[in-house]
Amino acid sequence: MTVRGSTVFLYQLLTAFALFVHPASSQDRVQMIVKAENHLSDGDTTSAIEVYKETIHLFPQSFVATRRLAEIYYDLEDYYHAILYTNIALDVTDNHLNQQDSIQVKNLRHWPQRDLEAHEQKTQQYLLDKADAHHLKGLVRLKQLRYEQAIEELDKARAIDSANYSLYMDKATVLTEIGKHEEARENLYQAVKDPMLQNKARFNLGNLYYREKKLDSALHYYNMVIDQNPLFKLAYQYKGLALTEQRRYQEAALAYTRYIQLDDQSEEIYFRRAVLYNELGQLSKALGDWTKVLELNPDNQEAWRNRGLTWFQKAEYEKSVNDFDHAIELAPDQSYTRINRGYAYYLLNQPDKALTDLNKGIEQMPKYYLGRYFRALVQLQMRNKKEACRDVKKAIDLGMKESDIDDILLKKCF
Repeated sequence: MTVRGSTVFLYQLLTAFALFVHPASSQDRVQMIVKAENHLSDGDTTSAIEVYKETIHLFPQSFVATRRLAEIYYDLEDYYHAILYTNIALDVTDNHLNQQDSIQVKNLRHWPQRDLEAHEQKTQQYLLDKADAHHLKGLVRLKQLRYEQAIEELDKARAIDSANYSLYMDKATVLTEIGKHEEARENLYQAVKDPMLQNKARFNLGNLYYREKKLDSALHYYNMVIDQNPLFKLAYQYKGLALTEQRRYQEAALAYTRYIQLDDQSEEIYFRRAVLYNELGQLSKALGDWTKVLELNPDNQEAWRNRGLTWFQKAEYEKSVNDFDHAIELAPDQSYTRINRGYAYYLLNQPDKALTDLNKGIEQMPKYYLGRYFRALVQLQMRNKKEACRDVKKAIDLGMKESDIDDILLKKCF
């Protein structure tokens, strides 16, 4: 049985079963919904689901209960049941609309204007409920990566509720995922018309241009977002990314600083700013950011490795070795880190430890010429000229330029 078929069957079963229960009032229904929402507020999702299911059991025509169940399952990433209940919600709205049509046919001639307006208002609400269910179903299909079905549901919702600009936003998301960027842009231009969605739509336009590597256009929209809402921290993050790709490192670092002023708990942003500070030669600032990353996540081996490299650039070789120790402890197969630690040991005049690291690193990365070159330096330090010359010749064979090789080593080997 298909999902849609099972939905119809379940709905018919609930409707039939409802004939055998005691009638309950609308007040009871409201109380049950409030009870379910209180469970959600308390974080008790299981109890909320049970109450909502009981509500549907007693009130099979309750759109609110079916729609909320679909939404809860969507949030739980249980997309099968989310689709199940959106389909039931659609059936409920269709039933209500059919009843409205029947009432209108029977009473249209006899209704006073006030009753006609009330009837039209109720019909319009049922239509909006139907659009809402199609909207949610489209979002579920998006999560399921069923893009064509997602577009179909969003278009159905928009055919009913063309004034809901969030539908344009969500359709743009689907179109972006399937690479239809121009159509996505057209939908975002529509969403910008809604003052409540304007900034988010502009942010998404920036992201779309960023995907296409049209970085100036991306920055244009990120700046518009920031001008309208200086507290929109993600705009600073993506502005930093775009500026970094343009090699505008100082401006990128400033964008990340603005982000950190709003949220000083982002490991990623401190990491990215530290990289920029390294590129700018601002090593003390880089060390401060690497340290902050490690405070937030002591298991970030990349931060240990990079802080070690920064200490190395400052000629603080003991501190460099200490950080490389932590990195290797967390990721023993980090060949580059092991080779870098070996070179640091060489500079600390500890050739035995250096040779151990370099041997292991070269074993893991036999074609990395710097590993061979560093080992040649260590061998020369240990007065093993033959081994040193063999390594330096291999480094040249692997692509190292003679101009980058230590003059003393060159003179001894060539």
